[in-house]
Amino acid sequence: MEQTRVLARRRCLRPYPHPILQKKVLVPQKNIEQVIRRLPQLHDENYYKSKLVRSELQEYLALPDGKDTELKVLYKIYEYEELKDSSDFTIDDWIKMARDIKRFYHDYDGFVVLHGTDTTAYGGSVLSFMLEVVGKTVVLTGAQVPIFQPRSDGNNNLLCALLIAATLHIPEVTVFFGAKLFRGCRVKKVSNTRIYAFDSPNFPPLLEAKTTLDIDPKMLIHPPGSVPNECRLHDKLSTKVYVLKVAPTITPEVIRAVFEGMEGVVLETYGNGNIPIKRKEIYKEIERAVKNNVLVVNVTQCINGTVLGKPIYETGLLLIECGVVPAFDMTAEAALAKLSYVLTKTELTYQQKVELMKTNIRGELYNPSHA
Repeated sequence: MEQTRVLARRRCLRPYPHPILQKKVLVPQKNIEQVIRRLPQLHDENYYKSKLVRSELQEYLALPDGKDTELKVLYKIYEYEELKDSSDFTIDDWIKMARDIKRFYHDYDGFVVLHGTDTTAYGGSVLSFMLEVVGKTVVLTGAQVPIFQPRSDGNNNLLCALLIAATLHIPEVTVFFGAKLFRGCRVKKVSNTRIYAFDSPNFPPLLEAKTTLDIDPKMLIHPPGSVPNECRLHDKLSTKVYVLKVAPTITPEVIRAVFEGMEGVVLETYGNGNIPIKRKEIYKEIERAVKNNVLVVNVTQCINGTVLGKPIYETGLLLIECGVVPAFDMTAEAALAKLSYVLTKTELTYQQKVELMKTNIRGELYNPSHA
């Protein structure tokens, strides 16, 4: 008897780069399913006509047979009414995606979120924290070249994401792009022109698509079988958070303006977590904010690197002494997402929130003092 694996693929509010060209500007377009049904790499039309078209599964698409699985992978496309470019995404858009995964959780074996590349690193991080427990594979993917174009990278990205979500048990949020699967809260967009647009600077990929799709269980946060098949969602995120980048032209007025009304700020500092030490007025503004219970997190501007709890330089020691939280090896995107998540944990005290920011909860950081 033929086995069938059913997969849901979630469509975000401009989840997939399927735009049309208008006056040489790419804009979102609806009905991506019509395009995918014409792509033999992504849809087995013969199987559909012989097995699905007259059944209760007629709304599904079917992947063509291959060596990656003996199961027949079926997937259903959900598309939101309003499509957005991913650069227009707000916190509310990711909350909607997370709620939909929760809503359809028991209907499918895995989920693929088709997401515009500009904010994929934010989306992967935000979904990682909101989905506090997820016993199924969630994969974000997209394309650098639109799927309707002959040289699109989207075909293979989507194909591999579907296969991973349908056949591998990876109970966490991930990002697949350019032949690699990354942890969702570790990924960063590093190029807007290269096909290999994403990287995971401080943590190795979970999987590299070669002739097979194999994952080392040791790479996962949770050992196989240790996560219950359930979805626990925390669907509240603070919008009173922001990222402030330290630059030579920074002034106390800039710091004061950014921190005003904020619950948390990610401070992107030089090197190992340094700020100008001789400009005491800058340090005083940050100190004042922390004393007013603004949760400030110190993340390095470097693509690869860490901000430790025991700073190397005196310029970093000032921030530790006034209560700024080291981000360790978190990306700025992960730090912002985690901060937005932690700040809505109303049952925690300010100090408990500080400790939670320094604690690895989704594989987002390595804190040597906790090793």
